[in-house]
This record gives sequence, C-alpha cells and structure tokens, in this order.
Amino acid sequence: MTNKTYNIELVKERNRTVVLELLNSKGTSTRSEISDITGLTNATITNIVNELISKDLVEEVGTVDGKLGRKRKLIKIKEDAFYVIGIEFGVNIVRTGIFNIKGKKINSIEKEINSYGRPTDVLKNLILIIDELINNSKVDFYKIKGMGIAMPGLIDSQKRILRSVHPFPLLKEYPLVEQLEEHYEKTIWLENDANGAVLGEKWFGHGKKFNNYVFIVGDSGIGAGIIINGKLYSGTSNSAGEIGHTVITKDLIPLESFGGLSRLADEFNLPLEIILNESKKSDEIKKAIDEISKFLALGIVNLVNTIDPEAVILGGRILKVGNSVIREIKKIVEQYTFSNEIPEILVATKKEDAILSGAASIAIEHIVSSPYEFLLNNAKNISYNNPK
Repeated sequence: MTNKTYNIELVKERNRTVVLELLNSKGTSTRSEISDITGLTNATITNIVNELISKDLVEEVGTVDGKLGRKRKLIKIKEDAFYVIGIEFGVNIVRTGIFNIKGKKINSIEKEINSYGRPTDVLKNLILIIDELINNSKVDFYKIKGMGIAMPGLIDSQKRILRSVHPFPLLKEYPLVEQLEEHYEKTIWLENDANGAVLGEKWFGHGKKFNNYVFIVGDSGIGAGIIINGKLYSGTSNSAGEIGHTVITKDLIPLESFGGLSRLADEFNLPLEIILNESKKSDEIKKAIDEISKFLALGIVNLVNTIDPEAVILGGRILKVGNSVIREIKKIVEQYTFSNEIPEILVATKKEDAILSGAASIAIEHIVSSPYEFLLNNAKNISYNNPK
C-alpha cells in the first residue's frame, strides 16, 4: 500500500512538472490543447491547472476559438510566479542576478572576488554580494524559491561540491553550498557552467524548440552542456560534455589546447579581453582566431556525430570576435557531419548572460521538477530581515 501511494504521488508530481514545462515552451495554451499534447485526460489537466491557478503560478489571459465554436480559455505561467537567484563564478569575478521564471533579469551585480582566496573569505564576500542583490531588487524574499550556482571545472552536483582545483584551488571539496543554504534557508544547486547554460536555453531560449541539443562554451577552455529528450545528460560521474579534454592528435593533445581562447593569451602575452577587443584590427590575431575556430568546429563535429543533436548553440567569449566564427563552424559542420540532417548552428540567446541566466535555470529546473516541495506547499513566509 505504501509503495502504491508513493507511486501515485510521483505520478501526480510528474504531471504537474509536465504541464509547467509545456506552458514554458509554448507561452500560452488551453486546457484541451495541453490534454492533447500530454495524453492526460481533460479532467486531470483541469484539476492541475486549477491547482496552479490557486497557488498563483499560472493565470488565464484571454480566450481562443475552440471546437464547435466554443471559446477556450488561454493560460500561461505568471511572470512573477516565483524568482530564483543565479550565481556565476568566473576567474576572480562573480556575477549574481535575480530572475523570474520567464527569464527576465530583475537585478544583477558583478564584483571582483579572489578565486585563490581562503574558502571562508570567498563565502563571506559572496554573502555580502547576494545580500546587496536581494536588498536592491525589492523582490519578496519568500518568492525567491532557490539559488543556482554555475562554475567551470568538474562538479559533483549530487554532493554539490567542486571536484577539480582549476580555477578555484582552495574551493575544492569545500561545502560552500551547505554554508550558503544554512545562511539563507533556501535550497541551492551547483552545476558546471556548460550544464547551466544548456538549461538556460531550455527555459529561456532556443531550447524551447528542441528536445535534443547541445550548448558549447567557447572560452578559455571548451565545454558542452547536453540535453537529451528534454533532460540534462550529465554522465555517470557528471563529466559528460568535457569536449575540451578530448584528444585530436596522435600526441594526445587535448582539443582546448588548439581551440580554446587561452591559446591567445599564451601567444600574445596579453589579457584575453584586450586581445579580443583588438581582434578586428590585427591580422595576426585574426589568423590565430581563424585557426582556433577550425579546431573548435572539429570538436563540435565529433560531438555532433556522436550525439546527433537537433541544434548546436554557441556561447562564451568566442562570440566577441564576430560572425566569422559562426560561419566557419557552420561550414565545417556541414562538410563533416555524417548524417544527412545537419543540426542548426545558433548563437546563445542571452549571449553574455548565458552562464548567469543558466545558473538561475539550474534552480528553476529543480524547482519545477519537485513542485510539491517548492511551489505547492503551504510553508510560512520567512522574513529576510530575520534570517536563521
């Protein structure tokens, strides 16, 4: 009896998740259309939608002609249904932002932070930054349902710790997430930056149109986030998509040594931002970027021929060098993709905000996957002015 009850509850929760995800991808829909798409009965959909309306998560926004001339009520997710905080770690910099479920950035803050500092100092500074973000946003703290953190490196998303030493050597295996949770009394999730970015596209961008696609982070290093059948694919040890560490020569040299932007900093002995800003003026830099683009494109070809995605979405600072990179990647992917179906090559929806909005979407993905825990309960309001 216990298992039967448990399974029924799982099905109920999954059905609510399906409805919320469908409304996110379509924008607006009717109860009957949701029933047709999901295969759930009209009665089930009506009950779910009425529950979501009662919890102020979705709303009716007009009517549309239905069968036999009947008017059907259009429904959509409310923009202020809930909010999440995204936290993006970069080398010596942290960006934070508050987003609503539709991807609108309410407020953001960018601050320098010492990536090589003591973990306790990183934690203290991060709390000050998040506090400033919340206080400046004027968003009800109770409506912030969780936080997502995205950072480069090897992440254990189950234990929510950093497994690699680069680029935050002292944060390896430090319980940063647990400390933040204890302070804010909010659930917090941690993911690799590429995984965050690919989820960002699912909730806020191109991913609404696709069930199978990848997001390529072209930056100092190269990484990929992978969505298969609408879900994030992380692999057995959460290291799926680390294409920068695949080897492309007989000397076993990894891809990002040839196709990563860190190569520019090594070759020209200047900060990467300065090099990228000069890339349209310097023939020497242009030549180096053209070669980087070719190697990045070959890495993408290998991934395309392995996964067969509907689309490849490119983000990271590689976009700063202009459309020549996209043209080169499209040309090489079209030439060397084994399948007759060539994936679409697209630019990140949020561009420079791709990782930050991706961090926010990490939280949204988990919250919507557990609606009874985060959205449909009757937990009392927690005042931010009186934290635990």
